[in-house]
Amino acid sequence: MIAFLIDVVGGLLVPDFGGRRRARAQARAFAEGGEVLFEACILGDRPYCSPAIVFLAASRTALHVSPTEVKTLARRALPTEHIEIRQIRSRTRSDSRIIRPFWNIAECHDGSVGFVVACAPEHMRYFTGSLGTKAPD
Repeated sequence: MIAFLIDVVGGLLVPDFGGRRRARAQARAFAEGGEVLFEACILGDRPYCSPAIVFLAASRTALHVSPTEVKTLARRALPTEHIEIRQIRSRTRSDSRIIRPFWNIAECHDGSVGFVVACAPEHMRYFTGSLGTKAPD
């Protein structure tokens, strides 16, 4: 009960108190081999691409896409062994309007076909970590 009150008071006094705590919990879960679920957009000409906001479930060993936060609903594995990140950049005016303005974009290739994955900057490390690579400089 006391921890709950501290969270409530902390959330009122410090606007992002809960956000930082949630980010630390996600980072810890990912480091320990768990999944982190976050909103993203995967655009391109691959079977797993869709012109809609989706949810990615990333772990150090797998990457899944789902149309909702319910992990078991229409969940599909992405072929992480074939995905190569070419560049990570900020969103520009020429990018699709479905990509949120503050999101980062990973330009990727699956074989010879290019596609993009867009998500919040704090979640991009989970996407790159699930591919077993570090983000390109």
